Amino acid sequence: MRLKQLLLVIAFSFVAIIGLAQPNPQNPNQDPDIVPITGLEYLLLGGGLYGVSKFLKNRKNKHNQS
Repeated sequence: MRLKQLLLVIAFSFVAIIGLAQPNPQNPNQDPDIVPITGLEYLLLGGGLYGVSKFLKNRKNKHNQS
């Protein structure tokens, strides 16, 4: 049962990726090299900054304990 669910999720993911990869039909004259920054990039940046801040905080606490 879990294998069927996993395959179904993977299949829908590929369909969504292929469907969203098509050019914008409302503005066909748009430059294809322009890629907007979506929410995913902001989440990755925020997660990276949060990880760096945690790393520096733990490093500072270890140096103070020694």
